[in-house]
Amino acid sequence: MKKFFYLAAAVVTLAACTSDEFVGNDPGQNAKQGKAISFNSSSYATTRADFTGSSAASLLGNNFVVEGVKVTGSTTDVVYDNYNVNWVANTANKTLSNTSDWEYVGQTINANATLAKAQTIKYWDYSADQYDFIAYSLGTSSGLTVSAIDASKKNGVITSGKVTDGAYTIQGNAAQLAKAYIADMVTAYRDPIATTDFNKVVQFKFRSLSAKVRIALYETIPGYSVKDVKFYTDASHVDASGKAHLFTGGGTDVFNKEGKYIVYYPTTGSANKADPDYNKAHVAFEAATSGTETSKEFGTLDLTNTGANKESYEAEGKVYLGRKSNEATFAGENPAATPTNYYTLVIPNETGAQLNLKVDYTLVSLDGNAETIKVTGAQAQVPAVYGSWKPGYAYTYLFKISWDTNGYTNPSAGPAGLYPITFNAVVVDAEDGAQETITTVSTPSITTFSKGKVVTANDEYKKDANIYVVVDDGTALTVGTNANLYTVTIEAGAAQEINEGSVANAIKKGGSASPYEVTDAKGKKLTVTSASGLTAFTEIPAADAPSGTALTVNGAFFKPTAAGTYAFEYINGTEKHYKIIKVVE
Repeated sequence: MKKFFYLAAAVVTLAACTSDEFVGNDPGQNAKQGKAISFNSSSYATTRADFTGSSAASLLGNNFVVEGVKVTGSTTDVVYDNYNVNWVANTANKTLSNTSDWEYVGQTINANATLAKAQTIKYWDYSADQYDFIAYSLGTSSGLTVSAIDASKKNGVITSGKVTDGAYTIQGNAAQLAKAYIADMVTAYRDPIATTDFNKVVQFKFRSLSAKVRIALYETIPGYSVKDVKFYTDASHVDASGKAHLFTGGGTDVFNKEGKYIVYYPTTGSANKADPDYNKAHVAFEAATSGTETSKEFGTLDLTNTGANKESYEAEGKVYLGRKSNEATFAGENPAATPTNYYTLVIPNETGAQLNLKVDYTLVSLDGNAETIKVTGAQAQVPAVYGSWKPGYAYTYLFKISWDTNGYTNPSAGPAGLYPITFNAVVVDAEDGAQETITTVSTPSITTFSKGKVVTANDEYKKDANIYVVVDDGTALTVGTNANLYTVTIEAGAAQEINEGSVANAIKKGGSASPYEVTDAKGKKLTVTSASGLTAFTEIPAADAPSGTALTVNGAFFKPTAAGTYAFEYINGTEKHYKIIKVVE
């Protein structure tokens, strides 16, 4: 049985049986016949679908570029010098180098090839210890500038703590970069010979070089609905059209519209095979001298208040925000997606930046008299550790408006808050990983996070999972000093409900020590009880981080073993701030 080496453009299984046939001199083996290297293709896109055959070829623009080197002891030899691999339909098995309609022999030399004068057939060399393969595709994009792949710089060149050179670079604007694909590096090891990687299909995992971001809002204010949301484009200017925005603090904190990506692979080598980051492609970004912005637009809110979303005494029509995290009101529209997914393509930013939201909105009473309250300047900050955008990921930021607002009902004379507002910020639905956070829109902002996609499906968190809490962008927490945890219960039929305000009131008026109890006009009790298990941290470990890489940040975490309602307390001097955390089975 002839066995060929297939270099795949994306997700392809290791599916060939082993063989003792080889090229080269390896003691104990017999050279029988050269094994041709051929190519197969499939593509993993940010649509969360795997594409193969002609579908993958279409996404990849019928072409990808590969550099392959073989390593023997301390010697590295180039096998593929930036070879073009092209899709030609119905040509499979016409040559030894083509088994799946992907051909490299005789194809046009890539402009970045520096050694090869022609593209010729290649064979496995069993005297080599390993092969390393690096590939990319410009997809259907035009106008991009790409450098030659140089495997000798695969781990990245670090200067003053910054990646200044890597395996290759891709440069262009956001629209061009959105159509390009990068792949994790693939390493094939000869030993052990009984289960060698040589002469097997090699799995490449291509993913989009772009990231996708969307934002949504929902509200949980008792007795009121929220309408007429207006977004700020910076700290002091409102977009009167109602289009949604996130903005940065300016300076070096900007959204990039064009620039250069340096692609590198910081974790390679057989000793790192068990590391989650093994052979993973990373990107460092160098911004262009122009083409930056401090405000990112996400379109208008897709409002609704019909059917199950409609509350008593609300007017008909698409007017009000949704009231649960899994019924949030999204901004923007992508008519090509079914269902509409609201994502905006952005240039990834692995460094991360603090993301700011600031809004005005109107409260409408639900008691039937349509009383309104205008709230101005409510804002939230998503910490930089959750503002890191990686290629191939899709991020959703949900902002929750509660009674705990830091907006003003009279910005010129009144204090901030209804006492007060909360926003939830959740990052979810990543293709290579999932990240969800919840951020209060108050001063200070408090962010919670638990690994996995739970918030949009469960209206907050599930038990038996670590729940991480971060105040603002890294305030250090000390359990028992400025950070505490409570459980909260309320008797059925109570005149009040559990929220940040009722918990604050119970702790203030419910006694001198836990449990704190307050009884309402109906004789029903709300009880706040001190809970154990809160632990301070300075790092979210790799096992819980969304990308498999540890996140350095100050905070505290707990692991609830039972469903219920929990309250996190942050003490800043004489001020106490609370965050309600719902936990389900």
